[in-house]
Amino acid sequence: MKGLLLKDFYIVRSLLLYLAVVFLVLGISMSYLVTPWVLPVIATIMLGMNVPGTINMDKSSGWLKTVMTLPVSRRMYLSSKYVMYLLTSLAGFLLGGALAIVAAQVTGKGVEDSAIFICISLTMALMSGSVLMPCYFLLGEEKSILGTVLAYPASAGVFVLLNLIFGKASYVPAVSVAVGAVMYGISWYVSGRILSGKDV
Repeated sequence: MKGLLLKDFYIVRSLLLYLAVVFLVLGISMSYLVTPWVLPVIATIMLGMNVPGTINMDKSSGWLKTVMTLPVSRRMYLSSKYVMYLLTSLAGFLLGGALAIVAAQVTGKGVEDSAIFICISLTMALMSGSVLMPCYFLLGEEKSILGTVLAYPASAGVFVLLNLIFGKASYVPAVSVAVGAVMYGISWYVSGRILSGKDV
């Protein structure tokens, strides 16, 4: 699996300059208008969302058919994408969190909103990933774009729904992260079961 992860890492690394420019423009404006603690949300989503795109790249370049001739199972290939998504999302979360601490110091804004935005970051990453990954694996290249269109609004919707059900209880953000983790695990398992019996 290490080779599969390295291949995707190099692809994501090649996009870092573009992502950094977009992140700076969005991050600076959103930090000023809302709160610096929006930075982990933006960074987590921006880095994580590049991994599903590598699935379409694998399909269009013929790499997916090639990798299946190697001693790599379909489940291992799929697992490498799910693991890489978690790693890039975590990297974005840590980077965004570190920058949020610095920005909070510079702007003089406190840590009042930090906990909720940290939970939003993790929830959005896990819930959106649970939608994005199977869409890119199981649908054609054009239809898989629907996953991107649906994933983030659906994740936000689930987050809002949990808040409506449980009210403003202090444990709701933690519950939303747990629900996201369960959804991601189910997505990983079900996608692996389906892909193992599907032609590439």
